Amino acid sequence: MLSIIHKNAYQKFLTLLSELESQLQNSSSVSQINQNQQIWLDLQQTFKKDVITLTDEELDLATASHWISLQAEIQREFRLLNTDWLFMVSSRKPESLKAREKSIMKRLHQLINYCQVILTEVKEENN
Repeated sequence: MLSIIHKNAYQKFLTLLSELESQLQNSSSVSQINQNQQIWLDLQQTFKKDVITLTDEELDLATASHWISLQAEIQREFRLLNTDWLFMVSSRKPESLKAREKSIMKRLHQLINYCQVILTEVKEENN
């Protein structure tokens, strides 16, 4: 079973991921990307402060094994998201911007799915 600390960290991370995804979906121009910068900064800070610092010490063996693999995927996907974000904000060509935006949306969706899997397991185990 995951701890409350784990649950809260993933819930906060999920909320910010969903917020960024929603903002990007509703962006109608390139200039709005800069308006999403604060959400992005909050997301990075939450990842570094809350998600990346989680350990498996408080987890039972069965949960720890599954959590470790999901955590590794979240870390990998977030690093790739960070790279895509940096390329997107520096894009000059509309085609490049659209390609990065599409890649970012795919990565956000994947991260949201990972968080939902973790939070669903927590909910099921607490019932």
